[in-house]
Amino acid sequence: MWSLNQRAAQGIIISDFAMPVLASEKKPGRNMKRVFNWAISRRFCGRRCRNERKKLVLTALILGLGISVLAQESAKPKAIRWFKDNSIMILIPAGEFQMGSDRDASEKPRHKVYLPDYYIDKFEVTNQQYLKFCKDTGHSLPSLLISGVIPSGKENHPVVGIGWNDADAYCKWAGKRLPTEAEWEKAARGTDGRTYPWGNAWDQNLCNNRTSPYEDTVPVGSYPKGASPYGVMDMAGNAWEWVDDWYKSYPGSPVAFDETGKLKVTRGGAYFYSIFLLLTTARHPLPPDDRSEYNGFRCAISADKVKINSPQ
Repeated sequence: MWSLNQRAAQGIIISDFAMPVLASEKKPGRNMKRVFNWAISRRFCGRRCRNERKKLVLTALILGLGISVLAQESAKPKAIRWFKDNSIMILIPAGEFQMGSDRDASEKPRHKVYLPDYYIDKFEVTNQQYLKFCKDTGHSLPSLLISGVIPSGKENHPVVGIGWNDADAYCKWAGKRLPTEAEWEKAARGTDGRTYPWGNAWDQNLCNNRTSPYEDTVPVGSYPKGASPYGVMDMAGNAWEWVDDWYKSYPGSPVAFDETGKLKVTRGGAYFYSIFLLLTTARHPLPPDDRSEYNGFRCAISADKVKINSPQ
């Protein structure tokens, strides 16, 4: 008998075979039918099936139907589809990384941080996703969406004009949460301490920044060559991203400060900002109620919250 943890039912598990397809798909939902047909062709469709190869079967809800996908036993999938907001989330494996830098007092000192594994949204939350949240909950709309209609062509742009509390409310509605500063930074720079998501050398053609011709946000995932080591998109430029933390100095910082209750942190820079604020280590404090046209976000969830039970 199959049983899914309630939390797992909110997410859709995509095994490694599907990830290369989805990673290149700007409208990932288009490939769900392909995954469904794959499962049927192997007779793994339905809420009950036999594990003929004695491997762990990951069960998910795709297009409202039960589908089972084989994966190696005890391996965490590298990507999952989260059903509630139709997002793709990328696994960031457990381990240490170097956080901070010696560039700016607010980023000092460089220090090691251990994080358990977690998932983070591959893309920033879009106008389309956020509008659905507002319609479902009655949450107030940001200025760009105040009419309840997304401007033509901006469906897959990152939602902006978002305060910290708005971002937090969306994450809770989706069954997720905001990433911590450490989680955001590791997802952006990996374990090799890189300066930008793509490496250590600045390249204005790898993100949406103030030298770009658009002077506005662009659709998420528009710069695939600027992805982080884990394949997370738009970690530099496009929109600032709220994280969970209050703005305070790191342990051992030469300048101690603590703005708890006053300032939250945004990360990643935005389309109008210079390269110094697009570094993987750059911290940008703002009042939680700041709803500027540059502020967006993405979600995260601890890997141990995504539970799949083995078949009995």
